[in-house]
Amino acid sequence: MPWTRACRCVRNREHKRRTRGPAFPGCRRPASGLVTLPRTLGESARWHGFCVAVRLWIEPQRFLCPIDGQQQQSGGLLSRGFPCRIFGSNNTMLKNRLRTPWIWLIATVVLVAGCVAPTGDAPAMEEDAAMESMGSGTLTIGIRNVDYDTFDPHASAFTQAAYVFRNIFDRLIYLDDDANYVAGLATAWEASDDATEWTLTLRDDVTFHDGSAFTADVLKFNFDRMKDPATESKQAGPLLGSYTGSEVVDDTTLKVTFETPYALFPFALSSPFMGIVSQQAVEEHGDNFSDALIGSGPFKFVSEIPGNEVVLERNDDYNWGPSIFHEGPAHLESVVFRFILEEEARLSALETGEILIIDEVPPAAVDRVQGNPDTSVLGAPKVGLARGIHFNTTYPPTDDIRMRQAFMHAIDREEIDQIVFKGVYPVAYQLLTRGVKFYDASFENMFPYDPERSVELLEEMGYTEINDDGYRMKDGEVLSLFHATFPGYVAELPAEVIQAQLKRVGIEFLVNVMTGTAMMDGMASMDSTFNTALIGTYSPDPGLFLDRMYHSSTLGTRNWSKWANDELDALLRRGLETGDEAERAEIYAEVQRIINENALGAGIYANVSIFGVSSKVDGFRFDPYAHPEIFDVSVTE
Repeated sequence: MPWTRACRCVRNREHKRRTRGPAFPGCRRPASGLVTLPRTLGESARWHGFCVAVRLWIEPQRFLCPIDGQQQQSGGLLSRGFPCRIFGSNNTMLKNRLRTPWIWLIATVVLVAGCVAPTGDAPAMEEDAAMESMGSGTLTIGIRNVDYDTFDPHASAFTQAAYVFRNIFDRLIYLDDDANYVAGLATAWEASDDATEWTLTLRDDVTFHDGSAFTADVLKFNFDRMKDPATESKQAGPLLGSYTGSEVVDDTTLKVTFETPYALFPFALSSPFMGIVSQQAVEEHGDNFSDALIGSGPFKFVSEIPGNEVVLERNDDYNWGPSIFHEGPAHLESVVFRFILEEEARLSALETGEILIIDEVPPAAVDRVQGNPDTSVLGAPKVGLARGIHFNTTYPPTDDIRMRQAFMHAIDREEIDQIVFKGVYPVAYQLLTRGVKFYDASFENMFPYDPERSVELLEEMGYTEINDDGYRMKDGEVLSLFHATFPGYVAELPAEVIQAQLKRVGIEFLVNVMTGTAMMDGMASMDSTFNTALIGTYSPDPGLFLDRMYHSSTLGTRNWSKWANDELDALLRRGLETGDEAERAEIYAEVQRIINENALGAGIYANVSIFGVSSKVDGFRFDPYAHPEIFDVSVTE
């Protein structure tokens, strides 16, 4: 029995407010039930528009944008989490459209400052006006995941931790709505002919929250820290690829060297896990830097109650944000992130106004949130690696490709979708989601639902006996698979349906619910005794996440399948080395072929960022990773 089986537990409730001490790593209480997805901005909210996408994932290039009674067709933006660039203002029309059954409709409402068509009475904001626009409001956000690891961007592995620290730490490069590069702390980036050396030109007016200056020396320190084994970097280190070192040319110029070409380096720098930390603070606090969290971003870290809440306050000196946001400091005076695992508790807090934004509105609660005049649902598709089953290819019986194939033929994704997600989360028919760059639809039906074929494969493996419980046996041993998952309806409930589906063909599926940290550590271990785990990761470009998940260099960290293949390794690195889009398309078609032909995993559903938002909130939006952006947010009483 896997050691992590005992990890389903209730966390100690003794909280102490602190600004020192590591984030609580222990077990968390699992979700108590299913709650739920989209609605419109309330009547009193000021808003700039909307876009409704019919059959969003079936026809990802076709959707309608009502503008002054006209319909415009657009395409390509869905793959970046923004379904519409031009906005209308008819709230009633949106309400009517949102009554369409959710099995055929995902409504995505995105407030994007850079995408709103200017009007005659909206003059450009000057710097002084931006400073005067600072408000005094507090935004309280309810986040499902209480199992974050750390808010140190270089050490963290969790997306929902990034919801917090992306506001504390600036990045060198940002992405606009079309996933184009936008200057952040770096004003320019230039590659050598072979892309093994990049020259970064930096801003000279940036200071950290502790008063220290951002310089090329500090940036070199950051890159070295990301790659330092002592940092135990889960995301940032791998994003640096084959980094070998940096050379400081002057205070605002850094040359970065890689062992192999790295054409995607600027894209990697746009990740929130590449946030820049204060060298002075790291040297002062050492291993306790996660207690200080000193960056140069628009908000400063104030305090934390582990597993309960994090408080940030506005950085009044902030005046170096990227052009995708307004100039000057944030509108909000403070932000409180509260971690609430129970869906019903998050929903109730939104409805009472105790919390103004919540994440992961469950499918069953969409109509409830939609029907409340004081709340809305805003969403954006998460493109990348679908939430799905990843097989451990080194531990029996999933070390046998026939077992993996039998598993995949036994899964009825449509049934999972209807029972768990009510048609809200799009079905994923392979490990990549529709809409991600270089997606190849030809691999979608390699393993269709076919329980008869599943039984044939199992019997071919020798599992011909069936015990009184209905499970197959071989040499007196039951055919059992150990599955690792984390708490919450998005993971636990699909596992329960899969458990029932596998029993139909005689496979015992033992579901182990544990903290995300325990699951990731357990699956990363080369001695893992788990057969399967449910995971997904999201990015508009597949190069970086596929390299992290399937390159042999990440064995023992992110390569959960334990798959090592020279051909796949070479393709993955070529995909990072070249900037030629046609060549990359061919490369990633081959990557998808290898992954699917070897049955390394089964996509189950494509995740969607689904947030419930109070009508008191204005300016909320998503970035191309489908992460929430709050810098432009203001709150009305």
